[in-house]
Amino acid sequence: MNPIKGTVNSVELIGWLRDEPEERFATNGMAIASFSVATKRRTIQQEDGTWMYETEWTDVEAHDKLAETVTMNLKKGSRVRVSGSLLTNTWQDRNGLKHKTTVVRVEDVMFLDIKMSMDDAVMAEASD
Repeated sequence: MNPIKGTVNSVELIGWLRDEPEERFATNGMAIASFSVATKRRTIQQEDGTWMYETEWTDVEAHDKLAETVTMNLKKGSRVRVSGSLLTNTWQDRNGLKHKTTVVRVEDVMFLDIKMSMDDAVMAEASD
């Protein structure tokens, strides 16, 4: 990603997957894995002094080889750290109505609940 001078488009989330990643393929054959990440945010303080927490669901997309890795390694409830940038997808439906959705386009994902042996970690680093 090449940043444009004077702008920042950066997102980092640590949370849990809502469902299994859904894999699909673009017209050019590139794999795309879509999933939602749950995070918590603190909201209005209650009268008794306690805070309420709300779940925020963020739609995420991984592309190409990262999509394949995500699809093979993540499942519903997996804890992840994703970093990337916001991407707005636009399309027109059969009735001619225009639609827009904004997702996080993943550039890096860390699997937080996968336990690797030392040998597995060394092999993963060697393959990068």
